[in-house]
Amino acid sequence: MAEPTQHQPAGISVRGVVWGGVAIVTAILLGAAASYLLWRQWSAPDSGPNAGRLPQVAAPVLQAAPQDDRVRYFAEKRRLLDSWEWIDRENGVARIPVQEAMQIMAARGGNTAPAGKERR
Repeated sequence: MAEPTQHQPAGISVRGVVWGGVAIVTAILLGAAASYLLWRQWSAPDSGPNAGRLPQVAAPVLQAAPQDDRVRYFAEKRRLLDSWEWIDRENGVARIPVQEAMQIMAARGGNTAPAGKERR
């Protein structure tokens, strides 16, 4: 049985290596040029009253002692939970104290549908 012959390249083509290198360098240069042009196009406008300036943003207003506002906020929420008030008198929508609402719901038993509405 004859052994297969292995073919060896005669040598490296210098012309192919040079053209490959030129193609790679050209692609890099074109990519860099395209990136620069797009950056210039999408950057801040070159004309107008604010050209070349960064927008000025006001610093946040911080309170030295927000505890007072927090106390007032929770007091208002507690007042709403414990007060009686008409929300929409024509449609019969009112605010009642949460304790009263829980007692009414418990007295109804399992029926939790609002008055005038049927359970589905």
